[in-house]
Amino acid sequence: MAAVERKAPNGLKEQSVWKEHTKASASVSIFLSDPEGRLLMVQDIDQYGGKWSPLAGFVDVVYNEEPEAAALREAKEELGLDIRLDELIGVWHYYAEDSKDAVAYGKTTPSNKEVDKAHMHIGYSYRGTILGGTFKMQEDEIQNWGFFTPAEIEQMYRDGKVKTPQYNYRGFQLWLAGERHPRSLIQTNGTVHLPTV
Repeated sequence: MAAVERKAPNGLKEQSVWKEHTKASASVSIFLSDPEGRLLMVQDIDQYGGKWSPLAGFVDVVYNEEPEAAALREAKEELGLDIRLDELIGVWHYYAEDSKDAVAYGKTTPSNKEVDKAHMHIGYSYRGTILGGTFKMQEDEIQNWGFFTPAEIEQMYRDGKVKTPQYNYRGFQLWLAGERHPRSLIQTNGTVHLPTV
């Protein structure tokens, strides 16, 4: 059976359907606050851009990881936190505009521009509660953390210090507005195995 050819967007070369759908990734972000209503943010090390975001990380598709399991794992790995996921804030998809994030995380090479332009990313954002933990940083990824007021986060955004703003800043806006959806909106094809906390 011959490959189906179609015109690719943004000036990319025409290619087979299965080649067009080989570049995608998924991540999670967790919006956690303190009793004063300040949002927990972490700062990447300079190698990864030095910008700020909620706790976040990639879903490990190699091990068939589910988004909720990834959220609990990332909170534990990045700051040693035990958390509870309460509700879903939203799900985003966006297309990478350049290769910076992918290169920083070892996902591609700077010369692979054509693939980078077609890279689609899916992000799951959750509202959660801190149950306990150490606040010990994963120092090979994070250089700082803190709780910030909405006004302080708005200033970070204006100063260009928010990582992946089309995802994290929009998530912040919805978190602040009280957006919440049942976690059951995210369905799986298999059994979900969540770590115990």
